[in-house]
Amino acid sequence: MIRIGVYGLGKISYRVIQGILYANNADLYAVCSSNLEKANAFKEEYRARKAYDSYEEMLQDANLDMVYICTPNYLHAKHIQMALNNHKHVVCEKPMCVSSKELNACFDYAKKQNCFLMEAHKTVFTPLNQKLFEIISNGQIGQVKSIDAQYATRLTETISGWHFNKPGSGCMFDIGVYPICYANRMANSSILKVSRFQDEALIEYENGCVAHIATSWDVDMENTAHIYGTKGSVTCKNFWKNTELVMNDKKIVVEQKSDFTGEIEHACTCIESRMIESPVMSRNASLEILKVIGV
Repeated sequence: MIRIGVYGLGKISYRVIQGILYANNADLYAVCSSNLEKANAFKEEYRARKAYDSYEEMLQDANLDMVYICTPNYLHAKHIQMALNNHKHVVCEKPMCVSSKELNACFDYAKKQNCFLMEAHKTVFTPLNQKLFEIISNGQIGQVKSIDAQYATRLTETISGWHFNKPGSGCMFDIGVYPICYANRMANSSILKVSRFQDEALIEYENGCVAHIATSWDVDMENTAHIYGTKGSVTCKNFWKNTELVMNDKKIVVEQKSDFTGEIEHACTCIESRMIESPVMSRNASLEILKVIGV
């Protein structure tokens, strides 16, 4: 059982914690916020063992195995380095880093410290998308030739300033990474070429597959992924969290308690196996996402 501390108790942390609570190999050990009252409230609500208002103090807890970082994007690298300094394993919310240089430095340091490090992209670990990857790998829709994936959400007043004016800000970093990561996983090939226009990208892969990615804070989109193979196709609405898809007019449905549990269980399994890098969300997988963004 891997004892996890969640650092940063903003909007996403609620869903991360639910994912931890449903995981069969994880223990919500600690929560940490600069606001101790908020940390204590989370501790009581979710039955964590410890509440901290100091990240440094939480990292010094000898019983803590892994940190899940939910802080603003531009602080991720700093908080990863701090955790690794204390020999804690790390899973960090996407985007893990705001540049390829920064990301490589984090993975290099994790290797030096013999600690596990993974970017949190829950999309590729949901039960449905693990099933879809099996379907594609088994050749049930033939060779994948084309992927179209989009994710848009209109801005609200709850979006804070760092989403706009800090490194790692902007629509592509915030939500565009979902369709990028999804397309890269399902194409299952290295990127050959990327063409960008505002918040859209055309990705050409070495195996001949082509993916079109679109994201927006300004307009509504279908928020759907279409995958076309030589023997059939797949359509999935809300592909980053859904529990059903349509393959060749046949509906496929899976069970899911939390869309974050898969990534949590995967990370904990890797740590239990003494791995320092995920075979799914590896350093290279994270670098390929940043390649599409252009950083």
